[in-house]
Amino acid sequence: MVSAAATVGVGCIEPAEVHLDDLDFMGNLHNGRYALLIERALVAVWARAGYSIIDGVPTHPDVVHVVLEQTIRYRSPVRGVGRIAVRFWLKHLGKSSMVFDFQVASTDGHTVHAEGTRTEVNIDLASLRSAPWADATRELADSLFERSPIAEQPAASEINDR
Repeated sequence: MVSAAATVGVGCIEPAEVHLDDLDFMGNLHNGRYALLIERALVAVWARAGYSIIDGVPTHPDVVHVVLEQTIRYRSPVRGVGRIAVRFWLKHLGKSSMVFDFQVASTDGHTVHAEGTRTEVNIDLASLRSAPWADATRELADSLFERSPIAEQPAASEINDR
């Protein structure tokens, strides 16, 4: 896993809001809500680039993808409501998959609350099978999610389409 110090200036940062109903009975962000915040942050980044669903219709074929795997390692609890930051960077871009590393952090970047990896696979709606990313999507992913300067090779379990 990449440490907070190694990611300064790398990737895409999306603000996220922790609400009262996101908290557990001890006032911490519930562990299940981290995945939701990560999902919402990624959706917001892609939506600003024109990849969304409007009136039930995808604006681009590559909007339809599935999460193959997501790991989250919790570091320091988010204690209470307020704004946090979700940072993503592209670890690997395969023929039909993307692997992101991410961090959920304080807005000043000094505290990493959680970090992990997320693998998404593009899906063809007609066949419901994996489909190659469009060239425009690949270029957009490279521009939106700056790659980490640390060259990590993804594990075989992370990629099924090298």
